[in-house]
Amino acid sequence: MLLRWELAGRTDLPPEVYERLAGSPEPSVRGTLADNPEIDDRLMQRLAIDPCDDVRRSLAHNPRVPLDVLTRLAGTVRIGPTPLPRIATATPAEVEELAASPDPAVRTLVAERRDLPSGIRDALAADPDAKVLKSIAPHPGLSEARLRAMVDRHGVRVLARVARNPDASAALLEDLVRHRPPVKKAFREVARHPNATALALSACLQDCQARPVAAGHPALPPEVIVELLADDEWQVVEAAAANPSLPLTVMSALVSSRGQVG
Repeated sequence: MLLRWELAGRTDLPPEVYERLAGSPEPSVRGTLADNPEIDDRLMQRLAIDPCDDVRRSLAHNPRVPLDVLTRLAGTVRIGPTPLPRIATATPAEVEELAASPDPAVRTLVAERRDLPSGIRDALAADPDAKVLKSIAPHPGLSEARLRAMVDRHGVRVLARVARNPDASAALLEDLVRHRPPVKKAFREVARHPNATALALSACLQDCQARPVAAGHPALPPEVIVELLADDEWQVVEAAAANPSLPLTVMSALVSSRGQVG
């Protein structure tokens, strides 16, 4: 099996070898083959109907997979929020066609691109499907009104991805951490966002997973950072000690005490 798996990943073999490997009983061999950019379109068509989800998922990541095959795969296997190589190299005409697809799974694929024309980006930002919105929400250039509209329509389903948007304003981030019900992933996104305010970060400090991230944010007030140096969690203490907004006198004292311990 190991030999077949190695062969499936090679790019210098004749087509008949790949053909035989496609009939391997081991899904891992077929999956490696499906990701191989040297297999031809006919073999990709065959692997697109493989009974194993992992094989079809690997094929979706093949940089040479035909778009018609990829769009069929989108409806049969969960690909996840990952930019696909074939989508990344799609032409402007292909991008426009994908964005206008009646299948939300296909629109979701193209929404993962972060270099979309503004017209297509804004159209996808108004999509009625929550999965499409989750993919497009982190796209730079979206207005605050569009981001807020996403949250108004789909709430907790898109909240964390909206919080990831690089253009999310301080006011929007503060509103996201106040959302009810709360979304834990959103706290972590806000905690690392450069636009997060002390108010938003205060809410993030109440979440155990977001707390170590928020402790290192320079927007925290110095007095809060100093308090975090006595936290029970070492990750929080370490992040607070490295916070660039930590008062210089406190930082010097820390360095001095560590030197004495050493």
